[in-house]
Amino acid sequence: MADNTYTRFKDISISERILNTVFLLTIGLGYLAALANMYYTHQGLDGKAGLSVEDVVISYYGSSKQSRLGTAVKGIMASNLKIKSDQDVILEWIHAGADEEGYNQNIAPILNRDCIMCHTPSINPSLPNLTNYTGVSEVSHAGGATIPTLIRISHIHLFGIAFILFFIGKIFLLCEINIYVKRVAMVVPFAAMLLDVKVDPIVQTNNVLI
Repeated sequence: MADNTYTRFKDISISERILNTVFLLTIGLGYLAALANMYYTHQGLDGKAGLSVEDVVISYYGSSKQSRLGTAVKGIMASNLKIKSDQDVILEWIHAGADEEGYNQNIAPILNRDCIMCHTPSINPSLPNLTNYTGVSEVSHAGGATIPTLIRISHIHLFGIAFILFFIGKIFLLCEINIYVKRVAMVVPFAAMLLDVKVDPIVQTNNVLI
């Protein structure tokens, strides 16, 4: 006869309970810190106070109304420009069409001085590459990110979030709740994460701003 007994939280050792508890507490604090970081990093990108879904879309995908580079130098990255007037130089270059000649003469020196210490593929592969014109041009025109960029960002997030969901799910399995509720609850976070991956999450318009 098959053994239908399953391990529950009350059945595990005290050491395991302590480990699971401190893990959940640490993950909980990390989640709160992530929410705070998301707010202070992305809020206001859509021109409105507070954090919205559109702010997150603009940050990770782009917008049909404004370029990602223009949004950054007017928002979260403005403080990283050592010379305030460089913001106007970058915005004027974007408005003029973001050509390669203008990049080499005016934009590259600014980015090399203030930006590439973080925006280099070998240092932060998830951030836009600002070390050359090809990388900069991807974020200097209005519209969404390229497919390779979306794939790079998505694979990092899918791997990271899947690990977190797995470990939390292993602890959740120890709970004494209805088995069908438990099974649904185990699948929903993974399904929601996959459904959130979109090729084009924004509605294209003809009104383009810097």
